[in-house]
Amino acid sequence: MLERPQLALDDLIKSLKIPPEFSRYEGISDSTTIADLEVWKQNAASVLRDIQQLFNSKNAESLTLKTKGDMISATVPFLQEHVADGDRIDSLADEKEPWLGPDSGIIAQEIISSSMLFPSNDLIAQVLTHNLKPIFKASPHPHLHLETGRKLSRAAGGSMAMQDYYEDQLWKQYPGVDKVTLWCVRGIQQDAYEKLWHLVIPPVMTFLDDYEPKYKLRGVTLVQEMLRHVPGDLLKRTGVDGLLRQSLRTCLSNLQSPETPLLLKNAINASILLILLTTSIGPLTKPSSARFDDLSSLLGEGIISGIWLYADDKPEVVKATFEALPDLLRALGIGSVRFLKALIPQLAHTLIPRPMVMSDRKVEFSAITVLSTLLDVCGPRIELWKETILDAIGRCWVGLIDEENPAIQTNGDLDASPADVGLRRELKRQLQNLCTKLAELCPSVVKDEFPRFIHANKTLFEDLIPKLHY
Repeated sequence: MLERPQLALDDLIKSLKIPPEFSRYEGISDSTTIADLEVWKQNAASVLRDIQQLFNSKNAESLTLKTKGDMISATVPFLQEHVADGDRIDSLADEKEPWLGPDSGIIAQEIISSSMLFPSNDLIAQVLTHNLKPIFKASPHPHLHLETGRKLSRAAGGSMAMQDYYEDQLWKQYPGVDKVTLWCVRGIQQDAYEKLWHLVIPPVMTFLDDYEPKYKLRGVTLVQEMLRHVPGDLLKRTGVDGLLRQSLRTCLSNLQSPETPLLLKNAINASILLILLTTSIGPLTKPSSARFDDLSSLLGEGIISGIWLYADDKPEVVKATFEALPDLLRALGIGSVRFLKALIPQLAHTLIPRPMVMSDRKVEFSAITVLSTLLDVCGPRIELWKETILDAIGRCWVGLIDEENPAIQTNGDLDASPADVGLRRELKRQLQNLCTKLAELCPSVVKDEFPRFIHANKTLFEDLIPKLHY
């Protein structure tokens, strides 16, 4: 078998094609089908080992570009990473794809890490042209010209184009195709985008504009990765910047799915990257009017009006927006002042304990981070909000003290774990830091507000208030 690595690899690669049933695995109830898929999954690890053995043989260097492209398309779906979180692409242990066996991801990573599969422009073009394009060509995106990657002036197919587009989605019969697309996007360097644009943007937009949140999330991941290297001028010349902006905004209306928190957070982050990439800085390093308008729309219409109004009973959704807000506020700078009337009451509401409701530490930490960022970027106007901020800080502090008091324990737990105690201690420390930062920005609180806390209950508040001659 090792004497003919080309033919042997081709056969193994074909046998590694993931059965389309895995795309709807969670909805399968037939025990026979489930058993067959389990057998296939176990065999896949063995096939991957055989591919690795052949690929490591001395004749592997003679493999054709086509075989290398086919190998990428066959093995990349077994990698255990597909969702972006923050500055990197993270694997989700609780979202492990059903076709992955215990060893499949490790073996696939070893194969892909080979220097002979380095994502060169030729290899990426091979995968995009011969492995991905046929899959997505059957369902062309109605707003894209497939030969140029440009935005169409009007949707192909008329007013019902998107509805027709959702009818026949052949690409969903290829589990893991998002990872292959991601492999390509991550490998494309800035100077290669012009040549490969018409090949890479159709699958990216296909995922981003899908109606299922799980595919939208993968689309946002692709966009985040693409925005790291794609030239902003290319996005504007092709009109795709507007398509991306609209599609990312649509993601923010998804508030009911398990993917919602991560989808919202990443869609907001991607929107910020897109705006910064396609708009300019104005005089004195201030945002240009276009940048300011786009960032303001994202915060005001996208988050405050579009999400918070409907998410009072969805703490994970609120937390997701809080986690994305610091970067947005820093991008807006002092322009964030116009939103203080909505931001500070929302943050204060989050910090104030509610009777008979357990506090959500993660949400509280996120709210404090946003508040701290607001103090940094809106310092000159914080004076007007000092009492509201201190009221929330004080109430949150009292709630933490009550949790430590066995005689009260309204929101606490008599059997708090060491981890809970540690989180409570860290939250108190961050509240102390907020008070210190507020005192630096608004010296009047040292003379006016801090003494009121001490006079009200020195024992309760003396550890919260910085000792600045109160």
